[in-house]
Amino acid sequence: MNKKIVHIYITGKVQGVSYRWWFQKEGIKNNLSGWVRNRTSNRVEAEVSGNEENIDILIEKCKVGPPLADVENVIVKEIKELTLVKSNSKDVKILETI
Repeated sequence: MNKKIVHIYITGKVQGVSYRWWFQKEGIKNNLSGWVRNRTSNRVEAEVSGNEENIDILIEKCKVGPPLADVENVIVKEIKELTLVKSNSKDVKILETI
């Protein structure tokens, strides 16, 4: 099992459509750890850690998002460690908007 950690920006109509809650549910369902938050720039930002295959599944789902979302772009960058929430538990925290 290859572990992977990624930083993700999602753009489009991704705020006011329950994207963060959807992302949290999908992350937990895929046994991932990390965080997700809205940005004042109308983007959603997230970092997740876990099995490479599960992260790839989540990234593909992010391109569609929840039913009311209209995703324009998903930007993914591999990183060395989670920057805000460090946890071994399989949980995705929803953080405050910045």
